[in-house]
Amino acid sequence: MKMKNNSVYKPLKVQKKVLEIVDECFKKENNGDMDARSVAFDDLKEFLIETGDGSYTIKSEVSEGSSETMHTHHGGLDESLEKYVKPSHLTEKKDVHVLDICSGLGYTTAVCLEYLNNETNPEICIDMVEISPLTLATGLIIPSPVKSHEIVKKAIEDKLFSTGFLKFRTIKEKIPDNIKLNIHITDARELVKNYGFTKETSQNPAKESVNSNESIDKSNTYDAIFLAPFSPGISPELYSLEFLKGLKSMLKNDGMFLTYTAASAVRYAIIKTGLYVGEGPRFGRSGGTLASPLLVNIEKPLSSRDERMVALSDAGTPFRDFTLNDSSIEISERRQNERKIARKDYKFASTVKSPIYLCNDIKIEDRLMRRVLKDIRRLGFEDLESEKSKYIVCPQYRECICGSKCEPLENSSERVIEMEKRLNKIMEYGNIPE
Repeated sequence: MKMKNNSVYKPLKVQKKVLEIVDECFKKENNGDMDARSVAFDDLKEFLIETGDGSYTIKSEVSEGSSETMHTHHGGLDESLEKYVKPSHLTEKKDVHVLDICSGLGYTTAVCLEYLNNETNPEICIDMVEISPLTLATGLIIPSPVKSHEIVKKAIEDKLFSTGFLKFRTIKEKIPDNIKLNIHITDARELVKNYGFTKETSQNPAKESVNSNESIDKSNTYDAIFLAPFSPGISPELYSLEFLKGLKSMLKNDGMFLTYTAASAVRYAIIKTGLYVGEGPRFGRSGGTLASPLLVNIEKPLSSRDERMVALSDAGTPFRDFTLNDSSIEISERRQNERKIARKDYKFASTVKSPIYLCNDIKIEDRLMRRVLKDIRRLGFEDLESEKSKYIVCPQYRECICGSKCEPLENSSERVIEMEKRLNKIMEYGNIPE
């Protein structure tokens, strides 16, 4: 299949009508209407969705027939706290440096400040990255759900004022001396390509850098990286293997990488960057994914089923964006084509979930059993308990089941890599290698 040529990258943003209201709001304010923000909030109410913790969220534009909210209905603040901030081990550090990608309304950064800025007052530096100035501006209109969001609003307002987007600064909140917020209005892929993207100025005027072209030191930089775009199906450009490799290079040796998604394609890509991967805390119905260069930071491995689907099925096929310039359409179509090839030639079909039934005492109804057997036999596996089946899933067992006297592997990343390697060997040689 020939992929569509879409040279103009159009990132997914919040609903068009919302952005139109916000844009009109600040045009009026820039012309002297100092009530524009409160009026805009009234206009936005029909588009705002109040979540379980009292914070607001907004829907995205429609993409391929569907849209998503920026935050879970269970609570945008609580989700940020449970899936990003708490698992990051940041309370153990005196100086904290965080990269918040797709900062949106500023909730995750606000929750991070609220959680960390206590009586110990650690030095906190957060780089917020958001491609849409109008999305950031929306955060100025929505009421602050926690006190620290006022600090974030102040940083956003200062940034938008410095760029000429705003002509007035109305927020009186002061940014504490121990907090530094750098806001970058850019495609997050640009910072990865540059690795040393310009830190134009701090958002605290009292701490502005003398050198406005100062760049991030090209050594391991961040204690935590929060990745919070829309889902991989909608914003694949921020989940590609190449993008995640770039983020990995910006992580400290004991740092944490966290994202709310549990998609197999993303977990596979994270593993291929060389990070240890694990299950993120559950919030609402789902858990996310966390990763680190340091194994001890991974408290909970992936489930056995998830490891198998990542390693052995086409679901683990990663998104690829070789130049970090492709459109979401190009990236998605590339992966679709690669998945078709994988299903045909060297991976089990994710639709059938065949890997989870290999050497597993799970009752299967007859119709499903026929589909599973058809799928595994397509790749030369006789049955679910065959020697080949035992060979490829053996890395998950404490005691060797394949007869090769295998040593147990202690983490999900190593098990996924080894299972995939074994499947590849069978596909190459047609049998278990000697």
